[in-house]
Amino acid sequence: MNKKHITHILILLIIIKNVFSQSIISKTYNVENVIDYWTLEKMLNAKPMLSPIGKLNKTTSNNKKSRLLTSLSDSDSINPDGESDNLLTVGKLFYTSSGKDLSCTASVIDTSDGNTGITAAHCLYFKGEYSKNVIFAPGYNNGPSALGTIPVTGLSVPKSYIESWADDDYAAIKFDYPGKLQIQTGCFGWGLTPSSPVSIAIFGYPHNGDMNCIKDGNNCCVWRGYASQEYPFGTTENPEWHVPLRIGSGASGGPWVMKNNLPNYLGYLIGVTDYYLGEHNEYANPLNFTLIRILINWPQN
Repeated sequence: MNKKHITHILILLIIIKNVFSQSIISKTYNVENVIDYWTLEKMLNAKPMLSPIGKLNKTTSNNKKSRLLTSLSDSDSINPDGESDNLLTVGKLFYTSSGKDLSCTASVIDTSDGNTGITAAHCLYFKGEYSKNVIFAPGYNNGPSALGTIPVTGLSVPKSYIESWADDDYAAIKFDYPGKLQIQTGCFGWGLTPSSPVSIAIFGYPHNGDMNCIKDGNNCCVWRGYASQEYPFGTTENPEWHVPLRIGSGASGGPWVMKNNLPNYLGYLIGVTDYYLGEHNEYANPLNFTLIRILINWPQN
């Protein structure tokens, strides 16, 4: 290979690196003591993450949304509304932020490394602070499943979320697991954009809200119905997925999954629980798949 070709390759690598650095922020963790930190008592007593309320920002002229924080959550597996059948793909995400033990919902998604999950960005990065002591408990139901708890070794969050506190409210997490966790848990596919409306299932660990299940934050719940794309803030840009109920506190980051006919996945991800607007309206940002690829490939770059 001559010098000219090497130079071109180096330039291309620099451009790729710049694209990654300009699109996301990321953090890695020392997971040495995180399993010891999360005793069963701490898990049972962790508080649900206060979820964003969507509202019209009256101070702007372009009707962009702004966010406040309050409560939200809900989820299940593959049958009617209610508690889940211990679907291992979905689990509870535990972490500390501002000195408090908190929880959200997360799920395993299909990747080449087999050790990647997705949750809401506001569960991992809030007001300039990264979450700490992050672990994932797949199939959590009043305690960890047989797979136990999995330390999170790193996370990546879109800069578009940090700049707006509203857009692209989803983030990738990497698991410290020997082998590929997705082989043990199953995984959700991604990369398909359905037409609206679409039949979906929403999973989560709610402490309140409208889901028909035990809402104590320790049971995985599910809601099944139709999601439609709407413009909740009076604009004709950037539609959001909407369902006509409040999911509940603790379900932030829970997957919104549509059915598919392929045998390899349990469904295809179209979004994660993001924010609510009014008493009975929940929303999720549509996934930007180019951004998702950057988020999940970050540690390799």
